Amino acid sequence: MKYKTSDDKKTVTVQSPMMRTPTDYFIGSAAGFHYCKVLSPFRVLEWMYTDSLLEFNGLNSSNSVEPEVFLQ
Repeated sequence: MKYKTSDDKKTVTVQSPMMRTPTDYFIGSAAGFHYCKVLSPFRVLEWMYTDSLLEFNGLNSSNSVEPEVFLQ
């Protein structure tokens, strides 16, 4: 599988290898098949919850919104 991270590091494009056979394939039982490698949704969630945070310094990122506190 190929992973490509955008320049702003906010998106990752995943490309998987594939193989397909034409509908007129000489082996009739394998005609019209399409094979591809699948990325597990759980692996995506794991990346979102852990690895993606490292790029933006977790909660200490300048992109995060911190609440303002007013003391009286």
